[in-house]
Amino acid sequence: MKKFLKIMLAFTLVLTLASCGKKNETNEANTNNKGNAENMAEATKMQDVGLNDFNFQTLDIKTGDMVDSKDFYGKKPLTFVNIWGTFCTPCIEEMEDLEKLHQKYKNDMNFLGVVSDTNATLDTNVEEALNILDKKGVTYTNIMPNPTMDDYMAKVSVIPTTLIVDKDGVVLGGFVGAMNFETWDATISHVLEENK
Repeated sequence: MKKFLKIMLAFTLVLTLASCGKKNETNEANTNNKGNAENMAEATKMQDVGLNDFNFQTLDIKTGDMVDSKDFYGKKPLTFVNIWGTFCTPCIEEMEDLEKLHQKYKNDMNFLGVVSDTNATLDTNVEEALNILDKKGVTYTNIMPNPTMDDYMAKVSVIPTTLIVDKDGVVLGGFVGAMNFETWDATISHVLEENK
């Protein structure tokens, strides 16, 4: 069974790599064909991302400290969970905007990054991920998946995928693909207003 899960995870990562580039092209096409207000209105509508909950107990990639979802989520009513990969250009390009959002909304919601192509039990892509986080000035917590998260990660077929999670770990919905600061800002403002 474990071998099957590893094969499925590898297959998912291959699909994710292909989807990452295609998603970026789609976003660029949408931006060119629609007005900015319409893009923002569409972005504020959370999608079903195939996950009912997103819980974990794993390592912070920067500090090596254990991070437990029950403790992490409980700090604020909502958590912005961005699942990204070191190979994903759109993921990396939106990081500076995500850090600005973190600085703007850190009193209202938690921010969490999940580095999809790292592993808490192996030294996989950790140095590359740390270099990216440092270069982009990311200060919010980023975690590495471990085997207890395999079922969750297998359901994420496109990155970046961003989840909005409540304080109990329930996934309220999410967004697939990268967005710019203005669109994310309008989206977060809308989500916070709807979930008061």
